Amino acid sequence: MKKTNWIKPFYWVVAALFLSGCAAGGELNTDASTSSSSAQLSSDADHSAGSAADAPVQTDDSAIEEPAGGVHTKVIKVVDGDTFHVLYQKKVVTVRVLLIDTPETHHPSLGVQPYGPEASSNAHKLLDGKTVTLELAKNGGRDKYGRLLAYVFVDGRSFEALQLAAGLARVAYVYPPNTKYIDQLRAVEQQAKTKRLGVWSVNGYAAADGFHPDLMKGTDAYREIQERSKPANKPASASAESNSSPDGACQGKIKGNISSRGKIYHMPSDPYYKVTKAERCFKNRSEAENAGFRAAK
Repeated sequence: MKKTNWIKPFYWVVAALFLSGCAAGGELNTDASTSSSSAQLSSDADHSAGSAADAPVQTDDSAIEEPAGGVHTKVIKVVDGDTFHVLYQKKVVTVRVLLIDTPETHHPSLGVQPYGPEASSNAHKLLDGKTVTLELAKNGGRDKYGRLLAYVFVDGRSFEALQLAAGLARVAYVYPPNTKYIDQLRAVEQQAKTKRLGVWSVNGYAAADGFHPDLMKGTDAYREIQERSKPANKPASASAESNSSPDGACQGKIKGNISSRGKIYHMPSDPYYKVTKAERCFKNRSEAENAGFRAAK
Protein backbone atom coordinates (compact mmCIF):
# COMPACT_ATOMS: atom_id res chain seq x y z
CA MET A 1 0.00 0.00 0.00
CA LYS A 2 2.78 2.44 0.80
CA LYS A 3 4.45 1.68 -2.51
CA THR A 4 1.20 2.24 -4.45
CA ASN A 5 0.48 5.51 -2.64
CA TRP A 6 3.98 6.78 -3.49
CA ILE A 7 3.78 5.84 -7.18
CA LYS A 8 0.35 7.43 -7.73
CA PRO A 9 1.46 11.00 -6.88
CA PHE A 10 4.51 10.47 -9.12
CA TYR A 11 2.23 9.66 -12.07
CA TRP A 12 0.20 12.81 -11.41
CA VAL A 13 3.35 14.94 -11.50
CA VAL A 14 4.51 13.35 -14.78
CA ALA A 15 1.04 13.83 -16.33
CA ALA A 16 0.95 17.46 -15.26
CA LEU A 17 4.37 18.11 -16.77
CA PHE A 18 3.35 16.40 -20.03
CA LEU A 19 0.16 18.42 -20.38
CA SER A 20 2.06 21.61 -19.57
CA GLY A 21 4.54 20.81 -22.32
CA CYS A 22 1.77 20.16 -24.85
CA ALA A 23 0.12 23.45 -23.98
CA ALA A 24 3.42 25.30 -24.30
CA GLY A 25 4.13 23.61 -27.63
CA GLY A 26 0.66 24.48 -28.95
CA GLU A 27 1.11 28.12 -28.00
CA LEU A 28 4.44 28.30 -29.76
CA ASN A 29 2.99 26.68 -32.88
CA THR A 30 0.10 29.18 -32.93
CA ASP A 31 2.49 32.13 -32.63
CA ALA A 32 4.65 30.75 -35.43
CA SER A 33 1.62 30.28 -37.65
CA THR A 34 0.37 33.81 -36.93
CA SER A 35 3.81 35.27 -37.51
CA SER A 36 4.10 33.42 -40.81
CA SER A 37 0.66 34.62 -41.96
CA SER A 38 1.44 38.21 -40.94
CA ALA A 39 4.70 38.09 -42.81
CA GLN A 40 2.91 36.80 -45.92
CA LEU A 41 0.25 39.54 -45.72
CA SER A 42 2.93 42.16 -45.25
CA SER A 43 4.82 40.80 -48.22
CA ASP A 44 1.65 40.79 -50.36
CA ALA A 45 0.85 44.37 -49.37
CA ASP A 46 4.37 45.52 -50.17
CA HIS A 47 4.21 43.77 -53.54
CA SER A 48 0.84 45.34 -54.30
CA ALA A 49 2.09 48.82 -53.36
CA GLY A 50 5.20 48.32 -55.42
CA SER A 51 3.15 47.29 -58.46
CA ALA A 52 0.98 50.41 -58.19
CA ALA A 53 4.00 52.63 -57.85
CA ASP A 54 5.71 51.00 -60.79
CA ALA A 55 2.64 51.29 -63.05
CA PRO A 56 3.02 53.97 -65.76
CA VAL A 57 1.06 57.15 -65.11
CA GLN A 58 -0.78 58.45 -68.17
CA THR A 59 -0.38 62.19 -68.67
CA ASP A 60 -3.27 64.37 -69.78
CA ASP A 61 -1.85 65.25 -73.18
CA SER A 62 -1.30 61.59 -74.09
CA ALA A 63 -4.77 60.32 -73.18
CA ILE A 64 -5.82 60.21 -76.84
CA GLU A 65 -4.42 57.34 -78.88
CA GLU A 66 -3.54 57.75 -82.54
CA PRO A 67 -6.07 55.93 -84.76
CA ALA A 68 -4.90 52.99 -86.84
CA GLY A 69 -6.71 54.08 -90.01
CA GLY A 70 -5.59 57.70 -90.20
CA VAL A 71 -4.26 59.53 -93.25
CA HIS A 72 -0.50 60.11 -93.18
CA THR A 73 0.55 63.36 -94.83
CA LYS A 74 3.45 65.81 -94.94
CA VAL A 75 3.17 69.26 -93.37
CA ILE A 76 4.07 71.91 -95.94
CA LYS A 77 3.56 75.10 -93.95
CA VAL A 78 2.18 76.17 -90.56
CA VAL A 79 -0.26 79.09 -90.86
CA ASP A 80 -1.07 79.65 -87.17
CA GLY A 81 -1.84 77.74 -83.98
CA ASP A 82 -4.71 75.70 -85.40
CA THR A 83 -4.23 75.81 -89.18
CA PHE A 84 -1.57 74.46 -91.53
CA HIS A 85 -0.98 73.28 -95.10
CA VAL A 86 -0.35 69.64 -96.06
CA LEU A 87 0.18 67.64 -99.22
CA TYR A 88 -3.09 65.73 -99.59
CA GLN A 89 -4.12 63.73 -102.65
CA LYS A 90 -1.26 65.32 -104.60
CA LYS A 91 -2.45 68.85 -103.78
CA VAL A 92 -1.49 71.41 -101.13
CA VAL A 93 -4.58 71.87 -98.96
CA THR A 94 -5.32 73.75 -95.74
CA VAL A 95 -6.12 71.74 -92.61
CA ARG A 96 -8.23 73.27 -89.83
CA VAL A 97 -7.75 71.36 -86.59
CA LEU A 98 -10.97 70.09 -84.99
CA LEU A 99 -12.28 71.04 -81.52
CA ILE A 100 -9.75 73.76 -80.61
CA ASP A 101 -9.31 77.47 -81.24
CA THR A 102 -6.09 79.44 -80.76
CA PRO A 103 -5.73 83.24 -80.61
CA GLU A 104 -5.39 84.96 -83.99
CA THR A 105 -2.14 86.09 -85.53
CA HIS A 106 -3.26 87.71 -88.82
CA HIS A 107 -7.06 87.94 -88.79
CA PRO A 108 -8.37 90.64 -91.19
CA SER A 109 -10.41 92.37 -88.47
CA LEU A 110 -9.13 90.97 -85.15
CA GLY A 111 -5.45 91.32 -85.97
CA VAL A 112 -2.95 89.73 -83.60
CA GLN A 113 -4.27 88.55 -80.23
CA PRO A 114 -2.31 87.84 -77.02
CA TYR A 115 -0.79 84.34 -77.04
CA GLY A 116 -1.52 84.01 -80.76
CA PRO A 117 2.19 84.23 -81.64
CA GLU A 118 3.01 81.71 -78.90
CA ALA A 119 0.37 79.29 -80.20
CA SER A 120 1.74 79.69 -83.71
CA SER A 121 5.31 79.22 -82.50
CA ASN A 122 4.34 76.04 -80.65
CA ALA A 123 2.62 74.74 -83.79
CA HIS A 124 5.82 75.37 -85.75
CA LYS A 125 7.81 73.52 -83.11
CA LEU A 126 5.47 70.53 -83.21
CA LEU A 127 4.70 70.35 -86.94
CA ASP A 128 7.47 71.83 -89.08
CA GLY A 129 8.88 69.18 -91.41
CA LYS A 130 6.77 66.43 -89.83
CA THR A 131 4.56 63.75 -91.28
CA VAL A 132 1.30 63.86 -89.34
CA THR A 133 -1.71 61.58 -89.08
CA LEU A 134 -5.10 63.07 -89.90
CA GLU A 135 -8.35 61.58 -88.67
CA LEU A 136 -10.77 63.28 -91.04
CA ALA A 137 -14.09 64.77 -89.98
CA LYS A 138 -17.12 62.59 -90.52
CA ASN A 139 -19.27 65.13 -92.37
CA GLY A 140 -17.27 65.42 -95.55
CA GLY A 141 -14.17 66.80 -93.88
CA ARG A 142 -14.48 70.46 -95.05
CA ASP A 143 -15.59 73.74 -93.51
CA LYS A 144 -17.31 76.66 -95.29
CA TYR A 145 -13.91 78.00 -96.35
CA GLY A 146 -12.99 74.72 -98.03
CA ARG A 147 -10.45 73.76 -95.37
CA LEU A 148 -9.98 70.10 -94.53
CA LEU A 149 -11.24 69.37 -91.00
CA ALA A 150 -9.36 66.76 -89.00
CA TYR A 151 -8.07 65.57 -85.67
CA VAL A 152 -4.29 65.77 -85.87
CA PHE A 153 -1.64 63.46 -84.43
CA VAL A 154 2.08 64.18 -84.47
CA ASP A 155 4.69 61.72 -83.19
CA GLY A 156 1.79 59.60 -81.92
CA ARG A 157 0.30 62.37 -79.77
CA SER A 158 -2.78 64.54 -80.14
CA PHE A 159 -1.83 67.97 -81.49
CA GLU A 160 -5.03 69.42 -80.02
CA ALA A 161 -4.19 68.10 -76.57
CA LEU A 162 -0.63 69.45 -76.77
CA GLN A 163 -1.85 72.96 -77.61
CA LEU A 164 -4.45 72.80 -74.82
CA ALA A 165 -1.96 71.46 -72.27
CA ALA A 166 0.33 74.43 -72.95
CA GLY A 167 -2.51 76.88 -72.33
CA LEU A 168 -2.39 78.08 -75.94
CA ALA A 169 -5.87 77.00 -77.05
CA ARG A 170 -9.44 76.63 -75.86
CA VAL A 171 -11.93 73.88 -76.67
CA ALA A 172 -14.26 75.33 -79.31
CA TYR A 173 -16.32 74.70 -82.44
CA VAL A 174 -17.93 71.62 -80.94
CA TYR A 175 -20.31 70.36 -83.62
CA PRO A 176 -21.64 66.77 -83.72
CA PRO A 177 -20.81 64.30 -85.07
CA ASN A 178 -17.20 65.49 -84.75
CA THR A 179 -16.93 65.26 -80.97
CA LYS A 180 -15.01 62.00 -80.63
CA TYR A 181 -12.33 63.27 -78.21
CA ILE A 182 -14.27 66.06 -76.52
CA ASP A 183 -14.15 64.59 -72.98
CA GLN A 184 -10.40 64.01 -73.06
CA LEU A 185 -9.73 67.46 -74.50
CA ARG A 186 -11.93 69.20 -71.93
CA ALA A 187 -9.99 67.40 -69.20
CA VAL A 188 -6.69 68.69 -70.62
CA GLU A 189 -8.16 72.19 -70.92
CA GLN A 190 -9.25 72.09 -67.27
CA GLN A 191 -5.71 71.23 -66.18
CA ALA A 192 -4.38 74.29 -68.02
CA LYS A 193 -7.12 76.43 -66.44
CA THR A 194 -6.21 75.19 -62.98
CA LYS A 195 -2.55 76.03 -63.59
CA ARG A 196 -3.54 79.41 -65.12
CA LEU A 197 -1.37 78.81 -68.16
CA GLY A 198 -1.30 81.08 -71.20
CA VAL A 199 -4.78 82.13 -72.30
CA TRP A 200 -6.08 81.23 -68.83
CA SER A 201 -3.66 83.55 -67.01
CA VAL A 202 -6.25 86.36 -66.95
CA ASN A 203 -9.86 85.62 -66.05
CA GLY A 204 -12.24 86.14 -68.96
CA TYR A 205 -9.66 86.42 -71.74
CA ALA A 206 -10.57 82.99 -73.12
CA ALA A 207 -14.33 82.50 -73.11
CA ALA A 208 -17.05 80.55 -74.88
CA ASP A 209 -17.45 83.33 -77.45
CA GLY A 210 -13.74 83.69 -78.23
CA PHE A 211 -10.84 85.76 -76.90
CA HIS A 212 -11.08 89.22 -75.32
CA PRO A 213 -7.78 91.12 -75.70
CA ASP A 214 -8.98 94.20 -73.77
CA LEU A 215 -8.95 92.13 -70.57
CA MET A 216 -5.23 91.50 -71.11
CA LYS A 217 -4.25 95.17 -70.95
CA GLY A 218 -1.28 95.71 -68.69
CA THR A 219 0.12 92.21 -69.18
CA ASP A 220 3.39 91.37 -70.91
CA ALA A 221 1.49 89.45 -73.59
CA TYR A 222 -0.63 92.50 -74.40
CA ARG A 223 2.35 94.86 -74.49
CA GLU A 224 4.15 92.47 -76.84
CA ILE A 225 1.19 92.53 -79.22
CA GLN A 226 1.12 96.32 -79.16
CA GLU A 227 4.79 96.39 -80.10
CA ARG A 228 4.21 93.94 -82.92
CA SER A 229 1.36 96.07 -84.23
CA LYS A 230 3.51 99.18 -84.67
CA PRO A 231 4.26 99.86 -88.35
CA ALA A 232 7.82 99.05 -89.33
CA ASN A 233 9.84 101.87 -90.86
CA LYS A 234 11.07 99.98 -93.89
CA PRO A 235 11.65 101.24 -97.41
CA ALA A 236 9.04 100.14 -99.94
CA SER A 237 11.55 97.93 -101.73
CA ALA A 238 12.15 95.92 -98.57
CA SER A 239 8.57 94.65 -98.50
CA ALA A 240 7.58 91.49 -100.35
CA GLU A 241 4.19 93.06 -101.06
CA SER A 242 3.49 96.23 -103.00
CA ASN A 243 0.87 98.74 -101.91
CA SER A 244 -2.37 98.98 -103.80
CA SER A 245 -3.30 102.17 -105.55
CA PRO A 246 -6.18 104.33 -104.21
CA ASP A 247 -8.67 102.77 -106.61
CA GLY A 248 -7.80 99.22 -105.54
CA ALA A 249 -5.69 98.38 -108.57
CA CYS A 250 -2.38 96.55 -108.38
CA GLN A 251 -0.87 97.62 -111.71
CA GLY A 252 -1.29 94.13 -113.14
CA LYS A 253 -0.09 92.26 -110.05
CA ILE A 254 -2.05 89.71 -107.98
CA LYS A 255 -4.90 91.27 -105.99
CA GLY A 256 -5.52 90.21 -102.40
CA ASN A 257 -9.07 90.76 -101.12
CA ILE A 258 -10.33 90.26 -97.56
CA SER A 259 -14.02 89.61 -96.94
CA SER A 260 -16.42 87.46 -94.96
CA ARG A 261 -15.38 84.57 -97.20
CA GLY A 262 -11.81 84.90 -96.00
CA LYS A 263 -8.57 86.05 -97.61
CA ILE A 264 -8.68 85.46 -101.36
CA TYR A 265 -6.26 86.39 -104.12
CA HIS A 266 -7.17 87.04 -107.78
CA MET A 267 -4.88 86.51 -110.73
CA PRO A 268 -4.90 89.05 -113.61
CA SER A 269 -6.47 86.32 -115.78
CA ASP A 270 -9.37 85.73 -113.36
CA PRO A 271 -12.81 86.90 -114.60
CA TYR A 272 -13.41 89.22 -111.62
CA TYR A 273 -9.91 90.66 -111.45
CA LYS A 274 -10.83 94.10 -112.84
CA VAL A 275 -13.80 94.65 -110.53
CA THR A 276 -12.02 93.37 -107.40
CA LYS A 277 -10.81 96.05 -105.04
CA ALA A 278 -7.41 95.02 -103.73
CA GLU A 279 -6.44 95.48 -100.12
CA ARG A 280 -3.04 93.92 -100.72
CA CYS A 281 -0.97 93.25 -103.81
CA PHE A 282 1.46 90.40 -104.44
CA LYS A 283 4.16 89.71 -106.99
CA ASN A 284 3.43 85.97 -107.24
CA ARG A 285 1.25 83.16 -105.89
CA SER A 286 3.79 82.11 -103.27
CA GLU A 287 3.76 85.53 -101.62
CA ALA A 288 -0.03 85.52 -101.52
CA GLU A 289 -0.29 82.01 -100.06
CA ASN A 290 2.45 82.68 -97.51
CA ALA A 291 0.38 85.63 -96.32
CA GLY A 292 -2.60 83.32 -95.75
CA PHE A 293 -4.55 84.03 -98.96
CA ARG A 294 -6.16 81.33 -101.13
CA ALA A 295 -6.88 81.33 -104.85
CA ALA A 296 -10.29 82.50 -106.04
CA LYS A 297 -12.55 79.69 -107.22
